[in-house]
Amino acid sequence: MYELPFGKGRRFGSGTPRWADAVIGGWELSGITNMYSGLPFTRTSATNTLNGNGTQRPDRIGKGTLPASERTPTRYFDVTAFRTPGLYRFGNAGRNILFGPGTVQFDSSVMKDFRLSESGARRLQFRAEFFNIFNTPQFNNPSSSIGSTLAGQIRSAGSKQTYQRTSRQIQFALKLYW
Repeated sequence: MYELPFGKGRRFGSGTPRWADAVIGGWELSGITNMYSGLPFTRTSATNTLNGNGTQRPDRIGKGTLPASERTPTRYFDVTAFRTPGLYRFGNAGRNILFGPGTVQFDSSVMKDFRLSESGARRLQFRAEFFNIFNTPQFNNPSSSIGSTLAGQIRSAGSKQTYQRTSRQIQFALKLYW
């Protein structure tokens, strides 16, 4: 948290009248930065060649990762580096060998106390909070079912269940201390 240096008793504007101090004084800023690498994911084969049901891993015939400059939501990894294994064979692709997109999120808040008594014990606090302030897309892992038309494509973003990795959200609040 950072208290802005404006208003009564501060570096700038310490001699301001009471009405001006009510406007410019007592502001605080804070922020949080979250940076995470992507989550690992396992490719699966859209076709089961084991004469049964359940998931099966594909054969890995190449690296599978793309340079960051070539990754797009419609082609996040190289699907040609994987193929459906032959009949009655397990695929050789390992578990969690590729990583999805990372997360970069900046959250910020601005607060101001309005004193309701001389001692400051009674006050009204205004608060504005900004989550993912720059509205950076927070993509989920791509579809990893090799043989599917959606393989390698990112089809969703954010986590609605946990409210993490979401698009920009802004909230305002008033809090009364008495």
